[in-house]
Amino acid sequence: MIIGKTLFPMLLAGSLLTGCASTPSTGGGDEFGVFYEGESEATYATAFPVKTPEEAYRNGDSAAQTGDYDRALYEYIRGLRLEDEPPTEVLYKIGSIHQARDNVRLASLAYRWVLEINPDHVEAGTGLGILYLDARQYEAAKAQLEKVLTSPEPIPWRAYNALGILADMDDQAGQAVEYYLQAQAANPSSPQVLNNLGYSRYLAGDWAGARRFLQQALKIDPGYELAWRNLGLVHAREKNYRSALEALSRTGEESEAYNDVGYVSMMAGEYDQALAFFNKAMHLSPAYYVTASENARNVERMMRRNAAVQ
Repeated sequence: MIIGKTLFPMLLAGSLLTGCASTPSTGGGDEFGVFYEGESEATYATAFPVKTPEEAYRNGDSAAQTGDYDRALYEYIRGLRLEDEPPTEVLYKIGSIHQARDNVRLASLAYRWVLEINPDHVEAGTGLGILYLDARQYEAAKAQLEKVLTSPEPIPWRAYNALGILADMDDQAGQAVEYYLQAQAANPSSPQVLNNLGYSRYLAGDWAGARRFLQQALKIDPGYELAWRNLGLVHAREKNYRSALEALSRTGEESEAYNDVGYVSMMAGEYDQALAFFNKAMHLSPAYYVTASENARNVERMMRRNAAVQ
């Protein structure tokens, strides 16, 4: 069965994480240099001289706030080189920059180093758990994130949110909602949590509940494409096809919207309706012909099979 896109509300990284030593070694006496991948360090050293680690960290924070992550990394690393022991918060900031850049190896390395120094560092523990989740290492992700829950520190909403995703993947709808609600309590204005709550209710067949949470997510962030996509799926399951097509068309081509509504109709046993949607998708976009035509052939096979058993 082809639908064209994965519908689960999470990003998946391509590379898997492997166990490694927390403290890096470059072989040149500079254990921090491995974290830098940017412009020439000589440029920053000349333009922005510093005398203390604190000054370097302030420069790094200022650079990060403006989106200059190359310089932020350089400043954090320059500060670390002036320290006798690396502060965990600086290592965490380095890890979070690399995680945002999808540099899984260096993000993991930084988080592991933080946790070696302070096993109760909930942000680094959460970041590492999400790296496992993105890499499809689900058992490792669950173990790491559940370990975060045992910390005496306040639990980040991202940990609850990620555990909710894992629970949904295990068909544990009730547990998933509990985690999402804890994430929402920690971060009430997060459209991501509301979207995941909506998708969780969609998986459980609660169309009204799903629609309510997704509309709340879109009220906070009207441009949230994933929430529009999931809302379109809910409308399709409710057989409100016009609203479904309007929602799905906000996230891509009109032909793709018709194909996706057709797929939902097909899975619901609405074969005549599904075939009409697939045919419309093929008519709207020759480039989408292969996907929609294969789905149409699947519908025709289902229709013949259904007629044969009646």
